[in-house]
Amino acid sequence: MPPRQFGFADFSRQSLHEAEAAITAEAAELSAAGESDAAVAAFLTGAGFVGTLGKPFTSQSTGRLLTNPAIAGLKRNDDGSLVPADHPAMISPELFARVMEQHVKAPRADDYDYMLTGCDLAVCGRCGAQLGGLRSSAGTPGYSCPDGNRQDRPGKCGAVRIAAPLLEDFVGEQVLARLMLPGTRADLEKLQTVLAAQLEADRLRVEEIDESIRELAAMVVRRELQARDLKQAKAEAAAESRVLKRRILTLQQAVDVPISGTVDELVAWWNTAPAKTRRGLALLMFHRIDVHPGGRGVRKIEPGRIVLWWRNEAPPEPIVLAV
Repeated sequence: MPPRQFGFADFSRQSLHEAEAAITAEAAELSAAGESDAAVAAFLTGAGFVGTLGKPFTSQSTGRLLTNPAIAGLKRNDDGSLVPADHPAMISPELFARVMEQHVKAPRADDYDYMLTGCDLAVCGRCGAQLGGLRSSAGTPGYSCPDGNRQDRPGKCGAVRIAAPLLEDFVGEQVLARLMLPGTRADLEKLQTVLAAQLEADRLRVEEIDESIRELAAMVVRRELQARDLKQAKAEAAAESRVLKRRILTLQQAVDVPISGTVDELVAWWNTAPAKTRRGLALLMFHRIDVHPGGRGVRKIEPGRIVLWWRNEAPPEPIVLAV
């Protein structure tokens, strides 16, 4: 018998493996936000998961998992179209469609290493949606508001598109300029200490949630609690745990980033560091990066188009799309 698919309890796919299904949903969210398959594979490994054959996740196996319609409760018809399958789903069809959009943009082996995706940092200045990575029709990597009109659904915004190198170079220039100011690195070291404490608190909370669910399951066995109450508690716990684990992934990047060395060394580091590491420093320095609409074909940052909310200043208010 072939091995079961990751996320399902057995080969029949009639029930889910709850822990694997939950982490698959988190992995799909990261992929839909623009993270590469390699980054998602590292996330799965860091969370303690391996494939059903006991092998660590790779970018290839992660890509196969995320693009398998079974995770959305779907299957392919004879003509290649997606239709409902007779088994439970780990993610919604809408999320699966977003994941597939990320995988058909360009071959993953030649994909762009986005610095500001998957971290809730760069947002649409008009509606507040997290910007995702999206190549233009010419193949140029860029960031865009994900809430534009699509064939499968109407959108409410979609007003922002910007070339990835243009945005990332602007952010990098501002980061390096701020690092040259006296006291900046000392402030960042203090902030790393605060975020490290938050990181540990979030991890302990995830452990508490897992333990509470185990205790409630034991109460059902002892008939001290009804099964429907356990189901509701599991759903609420899974929602909180998903938020916490995403924040843990983000905080870890900020806590791990190096901020020591001379100014010249930091400039050299920024210019050669992988996108994930530079993202960590950006997370450490900004509350949020608001990107507003620009003119078609604009190849420079016009004043006011990008608003940087520094962490040593007051946090911004949430963005609300005007109706």
